[in-house]
Amino acid sequence: MYKREFKKTIKTYTLEAEKSHFEVISINSASKSNKAIVFPLFTDDGITHQFDLLKPFVDRGYQVVIYKLVSKGDRILFFNYFGKVFERLIIESISKKVIKGKEIIMLSFGVGALLATKLQKNRNKIVSKYLLVSPVNQYRDGTNVLGRELLDYKSPTYLFFGQFDGMVDIDSRFAMFEKAHNNSHVQYFSYPATSHFLFYEHKMSVDVEKAYKKIQSDIIVGNCEDTYLPEEAIYNQEFFEDVFNVIEDKPLKKKVALLSDVFPLFVNGVAVVVGLLKNELEKLGYKVYIVALWDKKEPLDNLPSGYIPVMSSSASLIKGHKDLHILKNLSFQKNAKQLSTFGFDYLHLHTEYSMGQIGLWLSRYSGVKMLYSYHTLWKLYYERKFGKLFGDFTYSTARDLVFSRVYKECPVITVPSLKSYEILISESKAKDIRIIPSSIDHDCFKISKDDIAYINKLKNQYGLKKKKVLGYIGRVSTEKNIVETLEYIARIKEEIPNIVFMIVGIGDALKALKKSIKKLNLEEYVIFVGEIEYTKLKYYYALFDVFVTASNFETQGLTYFEAASCGTLILAKEDKAIEGVFIDGYNAYLYKDFYQWAERIEKALFSNNRKLIENAKKLSSQYAPDKWAKKISNIYLEINNKHK
Repeated sequence: MYKREFKKTIKTYTLEAEKSHFEVISINSASKSNKAIVFPLFTDDGITHQFDLLKPFVDRGYQVVIYKLVSKGDRILFFNYFGKVFERLIIESISKKVIKGKEIIMLSFGVGALLATKLQKNRNKIVSKYLLVSPVNQYRDGTNVLGRELLDYKSPTYLFFGQFDGMVDIDSRFAMFEKAHNNSHVQYFSYPATSHFLFYEHKMSVDVEKAYKKIQSDIIVGNCEDTYLPEEAIYNQEFFEDVFNVIEDKPLKKKVALLSDVFPLFVNGVAVVVGLLKNELEKLGYKVYIVALWDKKEPLDNLPSGYIPVMSSSASLIKGHKDLHILKNLSFQKNAKQLSTFGFDYLHLHTEYSMGQIGLWLSRYSGVKMLYSYHTLWKLYYERKFGKLFGDFTYSTARDLVFSRVYKECPVITVPSLKSYEILISESKAKDIRIIPSSIDHDCFKISKDDIAYINKLKNQYGLKKKKVLGYIGRVSTEKNIVETLEYIARIKEEIPNIVFMIVGIGDALKALKKSIKKLNLEEYVIFVGEIEYTKLKYYYALFDVFVTASNFETQGLTYFEAASCGTLILAKEDKAIEGVFIDGYNAYLYKDFYQWAERIEKALFSNNRKLIENAKKLSSQYAPDKWAKKISNIYLEINNKHK
């Protein structure tokens, strides 16, 4: 197969070293690169897979030279004398002009990669760089096989691992990472399970793809002991990007881990912020991973690119609370060890609970200082969930056992508003709290001419043509105080008989709200839409005459900015989170009680509010996502002293 594909450029030689005969296959690229890739093989084991790997190097312009034993009986000799044998093979290849490039780079995998390191013992100067792929995949105790030698390496050496390939236990893998981390000549690369599905141009063999599908349920952080995955499995686009950058002496992208407890496909404020930050940091040149809880019920194929799944299970006792999950494996240290081998340069924490506690250990193990972004007003949350007395007790317990550790160990904490700042500074001993408002994806909320037809279709679908539409988008939970809006509508429904309230979202308060609607005789006035994809939310904002919210639980109020970007008028309850940002009568309508609400609803529905809408749009546009991401990036650099 490979000989047919490379028939115009392939040449075969036979060389002898230490009484062993080697077939030397030289694939000469059409371009004249100054670099040659040498590739050791035992025999024909997996050679078709390896040509899937090697073809990109030929396409890139490198000469590739493969060495493989002619006889399988020579394997033991190959193992014991590899350093000496291979050195002689390379010298002879140069003298016979088999190798034409002036710079020789060794690329090898599995046992071949392990044995390639024997050249290091001779302080060999022939090979300029060693690219070792899965060098311990066939050994359980990786520390004894490879790890003991890592500190001695003097040549530039790069270790590439699939995060879950091989039979190497977590402690051994972590020990190797630590030693590589402590040797300036060695760099350690690791790739997440979801990246494994991105085969290079989809050329991977059917056998390898089957191997993935067979074990995919086990290749998750927190559940990977004794799992065998072929080393070919890490040959994905991300792997090639790193390898080519190493070969071509290009700077490698810094790796950022965004840690969150939020279920990956659940749309809420934290998930949206984390997803947008990932996109914006990638535009700045970072390699960004979302490290978050994952439920086995969700197919791996559905996970977004760059997502590192951590095993979890549902912790909700309340039907409808879809996003509440806890770790499947409660060993924070074990999970942190596994994650540390990704070699993150920066850590950004977005939660205090499961991933928050893992993050603390991850920071200790990796030596990377962690930025923490505060998203949830926990004291108010627990009071709304459990009542004042038990809520205070629950919050105090969580603060002392969980939150305080995060506040103490993160050198910088960001909050999105003055309200969050004042609450956090009164409840914690954090020394450096900075107000950095989050942004939204403005492009996602622009209403174009092409969107109008779909919006009209939705109006017909929900029977809204002659209605005055009030709307809410967000989590349907008690702390959002949606019931207050229902009570107010019940009091004015006779005066505005064509009014309707549309609720978009899901949550634990859904059942209670439906009871309230029945009690208030509002069945004909309320429409439950359910959960909507984030990219489609703009259509629903556009359906509303007024976006209404009675929440005083916001840390910033991102939905207010989304509504403003869509050109939807805002009616909101006064709250410290939006104080000085949204101003009554200037870019929104704000209220304190029912009487103010009723007065402003009349203005919102029956007055010309174009100026307020324009002012709100201008406000929203000031919160540019690129500037926000740049501020966050600067903190990563600051707390890890990368700028020195």
